[in-house]
Amino acid sequence: MGWKPGVQPVYATNSKDAPLEAQQLVNELLAPTPERFFTDPLDTPAPRGLGVPSTYIVGEHDQAFPRPEAEYARRVGLEPITVFGTPENLLTHPDEVAKATLNV
Repeated sequence: MGWKPGVQPVYATNSKDAPLEAQQLVNELLAPTPERFFTDPLDTPAPRGLGVPSTYIVGEHDQAFPRPEAEYARRVGLEPITVFGTPENLLTHPDEVAKATLNV
């Protein structure tokens, strides 16, 4: 990766509670997200309007979004459910995410 010897890279993931190997893997798989996702109105139907059970799960220690997660959940007509973990809690705390998903 071109890191200087003795310098530990900081990974661009928010899964700081994951093992270093998992952080490295996630970092390699990340793709850029367009900034307009955070600012522009959504031009899509609300998930509940599609007839599919939906929820918006956020990590208790998520600090990746520039606004509160509840605001993003409201944009798609959902109430957020908070589970322990970071933004990658599906990888780091799958049991908590599964329980929240099954309670939809």
